[in-house]
Amino acid sequence: AAAIVSRSLERTSWRLRTPQPTSQPRPPVWERRSHQPRAGTDAAAEPLPEVLEWVLTRLADQPAVLARARALARQQMAPHEAAMGSAAPSEAIAYGLLTPGEAVASVDERLAACASRHLLLELGQACSMLRREADAVRIFRALSHAFAAGGASRAAAAAEHPVLADDARARLFEREVYTHWGAAAARLGGRAEERRVYQLAVERGLWRSTLQRPLEHYARSLTARPFWEASELPEAAALQRAFPAILAECNALLARRGGAFAPYRSRVVAAGGAWSDVQLFGGCRADAEHCAACPRTAAAIAAQPRLNSVVHGSHFFSRLAAGTHLEAHCGPSNYRLRCHLGLVVPAGARIRVGEEVREWRAGECLVFDDSYEHEVWHSGDTDRVVLICDLWHPEVDLEKHVRPSLAPAQREALAAAEAGRHLPVQRRVYSTGASVVRRGD
Repeated sequence: AAAIVSRSLERTSWRLRTPQPTSQPRPPVWERRSHQPRAGTDAAAEPLPEVLEWVLTRLADQPAVLARARALARQQMAPHEAAMGSAAPSEAIAYGLLTPGEAVASVDERLAACASRHLLLELGQACSMLRREADAVRIFRALSHAFAAGGASRAAAAAEHPVLADDARARLFEREVYTHWGAAAARLGGRAEERRVYQLAVERGLWRSTLQRPLEHYARSLTARPFWEASELPEAAALQRAFPAILAECNALLARRGGAFAPYRSRVVAAGGAWSDVQLFGGCRADAEHCAACPRTAAAIAAQPRLNSVVHGSHFFSRLAAGTHLEAHCGPSNYRLRCHLGLVVPAGARIRVGEEVREWRAGECLVFDDSYEHEVWHSGDTDRVVLICDLWHPEVDLEKHVRPSLAPAQREALAAAEAGRHLPVQRRVYSTGASVVRRGD
């Protein structure tokens, strides 16, 4: 617990630090480093093999970083391997490069047989989680240069990972790199450094705005704005009409002294905060116990097709303890909007989406696009409780945007929900990403 508090205070101190004025513009933080490129090379154009060699020489004697990287690999390489089939290199091959004491003379030859870009991504995340932000920033910067090089670099990436020949998957991987790079830069040098990274991503065409940064699903054609009015969305109006029944069922849950609310663990919860929820539906699957305890709430959600069919979302009661701060983060998709029906709304609770700040009101729906950067403060004296429901963006066409990319299990869950028979909810999966969460506020 002490370590968590210490890391949170360290992160907060970086965000609050005010840069000192200088007579000359300061270079980006990732260019202010002790490492020097080889003689005769441009620091902004170091090739990926050289950076990997630097990683090897710099981190080969750092067992904590390597252990964390291997742990991340066990968690994250499996989906990549499933997507790439037999062409995927094994963890043993990829992380064999990092055997302590191994010579690095054959790095170039071995790059062709290992997941160099995925390896570097995992190492960057490991460094970031261990608060080695300078190392993390350098690794992410190297990857971004490989993307920007295009041409032969893209061909080499596709050779290493055939899945990256798919433009959509390659874009997803690139967005992941910039997401983690921005978070590491923020902890290292503050918000200005973070914005520089995201501006580079915008210039690469990954996003249209530095404030809207969905990781998993992104359709540039969808109308983008931070807040939507409840009057524009019939689903929000239906929830508002059901407010008395929903509030009564929520109060019954709260009367159980919070026993029904499970702690929601996320890196966006600042030190000293508490965030918990009661899940009703997730990924078109139902929590039978909670739905039985809140039948009118569950029925109100299931009656709305564009609520009931959100396979990339959830519906749940969310309780935020007084004094809690949720740091800035982005949701994973702009295919959906997020609707908060205010239930127990004390003074002092507010949310920023993009650059606009609003407050909740009891009985009213506050609707926003959570793919925008958003942040929550609760300076009141009692808990804030809302019902959170995800709904499809009004311009999303399920046949065009959603169904083609669904995994078989998602297709099955969606079909069952549309037929009125929800499958049981699976174990919840939380993102470990630095600025991405899969659930809600």
